[in-house]
Amino acid sequence: RLNRKIKKSAPTLKWNRVLLFSFTIVLLVVISVLFFQSGHNIVATDESVIPPAVSYGDYFETRQKWLLDHKRTQECFRKGETFYELLADYGLSAQDIMQIDDAVKPFFDLSRTKAGQIIDIWINAQSQTVEKISLHLSPEKILYVIRNGHEFFPSLVSPEKISIPTEITGTVAASFYESALDRGLPPDVIMAIADMFAWDIDFLVDIRPGDSFQVILHRYYRNGNCIGLGKVLAVRFVNQERIHESFYFIDSQGREGYYDRKGKSLEKAFLKSPLRYRRISSYFSSRRFHPILKIYRPHYGIDYAAPVGTPVESVGDGRVTFIGWKKGYGRYIKVRHNHMYATGYGHLSRFARGLNKGSRVRQGDVIGYVGSSGLATGPHLDFSMMKKGKYVNPLSVQSPPASILRGRDRERFDDRVIQMEEVWQKNQTS
Repeated sequence: RLNRKIKKSAPTLKWNRVLLFSFTIVLLVVISVLFFQSGHNIVATDESVIPPAVSYGDYFETRQKWLLDHKRTQECFRKGETFYELLADYGLSAQDIMQIDDAVKPFFDLSRTKAGQIIDIWINAQSQTVEKISLHLSPEKILYVIRNGHEFFPSLVSPEKISIPTEITGTVAASFYESALDRGLPPDVIMAIADMFAWDIDFLVDIRPGDSFQVILHRYYRNGNCIGLGKVLAVRFVNQERIHESFYFIDSQGREGYYDRKGKSLEKAFLKSPLRYRRISSYFSSRRFHPILKIYRPHYGIDYAAPVGTPVESVGDGRVTFIGWKKGYGRYIKVRHNHMYATGYGHLSRFARGLNKGSRVRQGDVIGYVGSSGLATGPHLDFSMMKKGKYVNPLSVQSPPASILRGRDRERFDDRVIQMEEVWQKNQTS
């Protein structure tokens, strides 16, 4: 009887399981529909998943409250000042400072802090304890140290750098270098501007008071603070009422350079001068009184007065065809640039190391140093230029551009010029 009862009840139990499973499925479907209609979302507990937007308000409220509860002080390390000395002034114990030192060792050696290095210190307004430190290691890296109870935890971060095109303008007073410094341009940018116009302007001879400059360049910001200046994008320089312009551009081959508004490279076959620091003491002349020989004779070159040892640069690419002693020129170098042009450099004190007859030189390479060898009353460079074997005045030679933008590159370049013009125009009207 028992076996029969079990066999009889088995179908009933099986049917009950089917009903229960079906009811469960229907219930889950109904709950899911109601849940998604209510606008809710399942939030993963994985920390790598971005939290829902509803939590952002809480985050900003928490951050704002933290900032209100803490006072931030920015310090600069003085010459000879150590990390220990600076932090001790803010009440940190020797034990705390040693703990911080141990914690940050994988990232930075605190004994290597330098004068002028910036450190930010956050102090709890109530407890007056240091809660957070940020040490600026470089414009790209900041070392953070955060207190949690009696422990300190470091982290090295690279804050996002923001670039904003900025215009800096000025008028030349005594010299372009000093005037540009006064307007906030750093020395490396000033020299870069002088280099880009080196084929057209002699910045030690041609510059006059009243000349003006407009420079557009990148200004970099991190955490709302200016961290430096970047690439020069455009320059307009008015020299003796003549306008010189320069626009930065990268062509389709990835070559970068500066061009005038017609797409012609500012780089020319020849530099305007073989010296960076000098003054002209004697010009090209068909009849000049020689100070030593006491006679009138042609002077087929330009004399640049400069201190002994001033570097002399090749004004263009070429090959050395003569290097040695040449009568009145003393130590002399001749460079042949192409089938048409050659240049000479006389009265040198010495030659560049490794330079020999047949050596290849590039434009701007140092080939020798100013001296007074040969027939010379004082240290200077005798610079001459020959065209098809005949002497010509170096100051009157119109050097051709090294390259010209064409096709699609020219179209893209013209768009860049328009952008820079808009910046100049905007600043003139504001």
